[in-house]
Formats: sequence, C-alpha cells, structure tokens
Amino acid sequence: MTMDQSAVKEIQKSQAIATIDAAIHGKQLEKPVLAAPADFKLHNLEGYLPGRTRFRGAMRTIVLLDFISYSLDHRKDNDSACFVDPASMSAETIFNLGTDAKPGHADFSAKVNLVKTAEYKALLDINGHKLSQKQLAEFLEDYAENIVCYSPAGEVIPITEAVAAVRRLTIESSRKEDYEVQEFKSSRSDLENIEARSEKVLPAGFKFECTPYNDLSLRTFDLRLSVITGREAPALSVRIKRLESVQEDMGRELETKLSDAFSAEDTSEQKIETYIGSFSP
Repeated sequence: MTMDQSAVKEIQKSQAIATIDAAIHGKQLEKPVLAAPADFKLHNLEGYLPGRTRFRGAMRTIVLLDFISYSLDHRKDNDSACFVDPASMSAETIFNLGTDAKPGHADFSAKVNLVKTAEYKALLDINGHKLSQKQLAEFLEDYAENIVCYSPAGEVIPITEAVAAVRRLTIESSRKEDYEVQEFKSSRSDLENIEARSEKVLPAGFKFECTPYNDLSLRTFDLRLSVITGREAPALSVRIKRLESVQEDMGRELETKLSDAFSAEDTSEQKIETYIGSFSP
C-alpha cells in the first residue's frame, strides 16, 4: 500500500513534534512551552459550564467608603495589594496579585476614582484665568459661604463690600515724557502709570474653604487677586497659592486613610498592603 505525499509529510511532522517535545521536557525551563502544529487552536469551554472556573472582574466606584468595604470583603490571604495614585486621586486594590513565589492572575480588582466637589471644581475653573468684573463678582456671590476676603493689610473685608469693590473699579492713568538733546544724540523716554482703584477696599486676595473631594478633610485654599489693566476694560486674575503642594497633601491623605482602614482590620492571615504608585500585570 502506497501513501501519498501529504500523508508522508504529516507523519514526518508528527515525529518532529514528538522529538522536539521530548527535548524540551528534558530541560529545566522557567516558562512552560510545548511544540504543536501551527493550525492547532485552543478553545475555552468555560462558557458552557454552569459557572466560571474562578472569580474575576473589576469593581469601579467613586465612593471611598464603598471601595474600602469591598476591598476588605474580598481580600485574600496575603494575595491582595492596594496601589494609590495621588496624581489622579484614585486607588486600586488587586485581590489575586499573589506573591513572588506564587503569583496570581491579577485580574480581580476594585478601583475608586474620587470626584471633585462642585465647590472645588468651580475654584479650579477660575484659577489663573482672566475674569471680567462681572464674572468674579458673581463667583464671590455664589460661594460667599466659602470665602473670606482680606485687604492688603490682612484685615477681613465683608463679602458684600468685596463684591461692591470688584463691581466698581476706577482706572487712573498718568503719563510722563522726558526729552534730552545733545550735540550728537537725542533721546526720549515715556513712562505711564496705570492704577486700579475702587471706592470700597479692593481685596488683595481671599481664602476659599471647601471639601475638595468627598470623604476627604476640609481644606482652606489661599488665593491672590490681581488686576490687569491696559485693555478696554480691566480684567481680574485669581491664582491659588502653592496648589501643587496642596494636591500632594491630598494624595498623602488618601493613602493614609486607606492604609489606616486596611491596617485596622488586618490579621496575620489576611491583610492588604498599601503602596503609592500603580501596577500593570
């Protein structure tokens, strides 16, 4: 009985695969590998089973307390870890991270993304921007309960007087010209002074108190007020002092809250380690 050419090739391929597999199994390999024909396909039959072979998924929330509760309810024996990202004010717990000796699949997690409060978002929206008198006056009126204005001398100004001062500004301008003529040269210099004044005491700045993110502590932001002249109408600029430093403090507060919450419930068998950073499996 003779065999066609294709059958001979398949037999040769099977023998070659068996030889390669035998050689591979004789080595001490760190990663499991297997020689198989290119047209072999693997099929996952999990969808046909009554349930999944293991629990996995991603829980997402904007509520810090729910994130803590879920993390504590689903933590595993020394397999869980929490990573805090101060830049995005978020944290992620990976429940099946595993250990160096026994790594897990790292595909079961919970993540919280803190959301800015309306007051903090409104404050950031005006930070560093040029505002009209009307825009700043309305901001002061809308958030009067959060604001304490102060004069250049550091004295507190009632919010009603601060609003009135912002709404009514007087721009005073004076110009001085100097001329000089000598035998071989002549020169001219212009000096113009522009000053913004108000019938009321114009605030030098103000303090804005709010909770920047839900579940975080109340904070006071110090702001500097500047008047920009040289345009058809004066503009006002508000800038938060040391904003980057305040944001770093909020990130550390988030990490501390999570570390304290997880440590309070820790046992030798079940604990969640907390780290600053992120993890990509």
